[in-house]
Amino acid sequence: MNKIYVLIIVILAGFIFIPAASAGLCVWRFPDRDIKEFFDADSYKTLLVDVSPAKKAVIEKRLGAPLDPDESQFRFWPVYKKGVRVGTVTTHLTKGDFGAIEVVIALEHDERGKDLKVRAVGIQRDREKARAALRSPGFLNQFIGKTANDPLEIGKDIKSAEGTRLSSHAVAFSVKKQLIAFEELMAENK
Repeated sequence: MNKIYVLIIVILAGFIFIPAASAGLCVWRFPDRDIKEFFDADSYKTLLVDVSPAKKAVIEKRLGAPLDPDESQFRFWPVYKKGVRVGTVTTHLTKGDFGAIEVVIALEHDERGKDLKVRAVGIQRDREKARAALRSPGFLNQFIGKTANDPLEIGKDIKSAEGTRLSSHAVAFSVKKQLIAFEELMAENK
């Protein structure tokens, strides 16, 4: 009888401690602050874009990795200043050295979604021991001006935040993933 109780507890614990998922579940926590800081903008809209099987294959090929199981839909927030679109914000939830990291990426682009580049990267939440280094301008500003065609890899075009191992890689991968997803998904939604 004790074995059955142990088995039930193990099964329930598995449901309670399911790891955090990625982009599909990452909320944008501070939109009013971020649009002002990143773009000096005054409004935004929410755009939900489904990932077709064909687009999923293209994104995964360009990324060199599979999308997470919950990434069947991406959220983008077009940002406006006095009614004129000035960019887009996107978020991604990733796993760092000590837990979840919520990454916010501000993108600059023309009206067709072309000439896409990073305007800013921020961290909404994290539990990292090297939190100050991960959130520092020295680390995050390396992403400014980067495009999906850049490596966006630690040791290639991005230097790791001091005292991090997995976390720096995770942030860089989040930025790369969101750039590629935006390029691929917005091309069919314009």
